[in-house]
Parts: sequence; structure tokens; C-alpha cells
Amino acid sequence: MRFEFTTIDAFTTTRYNGNPLAIVRVPASDKSSLCKELKLKIASEFNLSEIVFMHLPATGESFKEVAIDIFTHEAEVPFAGHPIIGTSHYLLNELGEKTEAVITKAGRIPITKDEQTGEVKAVISQDFHIHKTLAKASRNLNVVMLGAGDTYNLSLLDDGWQVGLVGTMYVASQGTDKYGRKSYRTRMFGSREDPGTGSACSGLGCYLATLEPKEAGKGPFLYSFTQGVKMGRQSDIAVEVIRGEGGEDIDKVLLGGAGVKVMDGVLEV
Repeated sequence: MRFEFTTIDAFTTTRYNGNPLAIVRVPASDKSSLCKELKLKIASEFNLSEIVFMHLPATGESFKEVAIDIFTHEAEVPFAGHPIIGTSHYLLNELGEKTEAVITKAGRIPITKDEQTGEVKAVISQDFHIHKTLAKASRNLNVVMLGAGDTYNLSLLDDGWQVGLVGTMYVASQGTDKYGRKSYRTRMFGSREDPGTGSACSGLGCYLATLEPKEAGKGPFLYSFTQGVKMGRQSDIAVEVIRGEGGEDIDKVLLGGAGVKVMDGVLEV
């Protein structure tokens, strides 16, 4: 069997920057041909932080909603930020499809394209929580979780919230960017340093929004995060957060960024 693939550098318009992603296109007729074990082997072969298996619609059907599976070399993950942005860029910009949402194991993710900039935005499935256990252990460092994903040590998380990625993010304020967004330099470490973590930056945006004054109401609160600079893979990540009524809780999170195609190829299975 042969499967076509494309690689996208997410959160950048410059090739060989940002966070690389491979998108393997799976025709509807071959959907059952790739078992989980084989997908893990393919992910290991690419040796990227995540890859996407995109399930193409049957002939004659639209790309209005497209199902994807996200894999690391160790596991399938229900959600991850840069695969969502990379896949959205591929669908909306490279293919020119009128896709309204990608369907992940974490749920339906609506996507849109900014016609002026070409950047894409995704409405992130989220459930925001500050972990008391980690905050205490980290000398009042507040740790947040957004959506669902893998974790490497469940004991670190509060009861009832034992899902999600556990990592360490370093943050430095950079003032305000040219679009009026509060700007930050970040570095993210899990099992290794990551050049562009959309889910972690979304969680960070939620936390920063909780620090905004109550009189600011629902917002929206706009943030830009620059990550991966020291790795030579600068990622520019945009996050928009809307709070609930009265400035309480988190109502909506939008993750945004650009992308650029790097290569096309054929995978032999």
C-alpha cells in the first residue's frame, strides 16, 4: 500500500522554522488498513513530536468536516495544538477546501481562516483548572490544564483531573506586539524541549486571562507567544481567550497561527 503525505511547519511562514508536522492522507477505501500498531511505527519513522492521519472523505463527499487521528511515536493523543493548526492550514490554504471543522478524539474543533493574513484559527475544546497539588509543590507556581492529552505522571495532578500533558513552561513578558496583543517569550519542556506547543500556550492564555481585572469583563484577551527561538525553530502562536459572564471562568479559547508546506511524498506500507 502507498499513502501520500505532506509535511507542514506550523506556527510560521518560514520553512524550517516552527513545529514540523507530517500529515498522512488515508483514502476512505483504506481506512481499515492502518491499525494502531502500524500508525505508531509510522510515527516513529517520521520521528516528529506528532503526526496526523487524515481520513479523506469518500469520492463525491465534501471536506466540510474531516476526521483526523494524532499520534506520537508512543501513543495516540486525542488533542494537540500544532497538529490542529498544521492540519487546518493544509486544508484551508494548501488544498483550498471550505472545511469548517476537524474531528478529533477530543471532539469537534471548528476552524476558520483569516482572509487578510492567511492564518488559521481553531476553537479549542477546553476545561480549565489550576492544579492545587502542583502549585503547592512548585512554590506557588500555578499549573493549568487544557483539553485532553497524554500525561507522564498522573500522581502529579489533582483528583478528578488526572488527564493532560505534564510539562514545564518558562514565560517572560515582552510587552505588547504591533497588533496590540500582550506578548511573551516562552520555552516548553516535557520529555524534551518543544518548539511550538499550541495546547500549552492555550492553557497559559487561560491562566493569564484569569489575572486580568474583573472590570475587563469577558474580554476578549489577546496574547502572542514566541517559542522555540533557542532551538532555531521560532514559533509564533496566537491565543484569544473569552471569559464567562462577570469575568468568571473561561468561556472560549481560540488558537491561531500560520503554516507553510515543506515537502510532499509517498509512504510505503
